[in-house]
Amino acid sequence: MSVLIVDDEQELATLYREFLMGMGFDVVVSFTNPLMAFEHYRQCVDKYSIVITDLRMPGMNGIDLANKIRELNSSVKIFLITAFDIADIQDNESYKQAKIDKIVQKPLKLSLLKKIIESAIMVTVDAKR
Repeated sequence: MSVLIVDDEQELATLYREFLMGMGFDVVVSFTNPLMAFEHYRQCVDKYSIVITDLRMPGMNGIDLANKIRELNSSVKIFLITAFDIADIQDNESYKQAKIDKIVQKPLKLSLLKKIIESAIMVTVDAKR
C-alpha cells in the first residue's frame, strides 16, 4: 500500500512521511501544495491506497482536495487532519460529498495515525476476500 500526504506545514509532511515509511509502506509521497498534490495524484490515480490531508491549506482546502480525488477514485481511503472543531466540519455539505473516511484532530499522535491506517488496511483486506 502507498500513501499520499498533503500538509502545508513542511515539518508535519516530513514527519508523517518518515513515520509511514518506518511502518513499511512502499511509497510515501508528501506535498505541501495541495494543487501540486492533486496534479500528481491525477497522473497516477491507482498508485495510492490512502490519502492523508490537512484541512486548512492555501490554494485548496483538504475537503476540496478530497472531492477532486473522489471524482477520480471512489475507493481510496482519505483521512482529514484538522485542529478545528470536527462538528462544524461534519455538517458541511462539501464534506459529506467528499466521503472522508476519518477525521483526525490535531495535535495528532503518531500512535493514533498508526491505528487508523492499520484499521483501514484491515477493512481493505477484508473487502477483497
